[in-house]
Amino acid sequence: MPANDTTDHDLTDPSFYDWFTTERVRFSDTDMVGHVNNVGHTALIETGRIAYAMELSGRVEVPFGRIMFVRLEVDFREDLYWPSHVDIGARIVGVGTSSFRIATGVFHEGACKTTAINVMVHLGDDRRAAPIPDDMRTVLEGELPG
Repeated sequence: MPANDTTDHDLTDPSFYDWFTTERVRFSDTDMVGHVNNVGHTALIETGRIAYAMELSGRVEVPFGRIMFVRLEVDFREDLYWPSHVDIGARIVGVGTSSFRIATGVFHEGACKTTAINVMVHLGDDRRAAPIPDDMRTVLEGELPG
């Protein structure tokens, strides 16, 4: 799967996501202007991606360190301010031979603030890209939109 693959899904629509977590925006996520800065947005995306991946990993055994994060494509859509809570949605949007893509959306009071495509790669014993194991592929493909 090419790293620059795009999705045909509306990542700004909260109903697209089938998994969510809630996170508190921290004061340290803000900048001099008072809104959440780009690093704060990517930290929220990371929190959602990791929490979702941990939930999925509970369904299949994948040795620690066998999945590597290799690419992040972010669209900053609207300002976000502290203090607030956000809902972070996640969903598998692509499965390749050795990689898969997780879409994430950050929402505040139903409004989409940030979307992202996260590319993950399965590693073999030599720490190089390796085919996704069948049991893991089954779980990942089961999460794809219909």
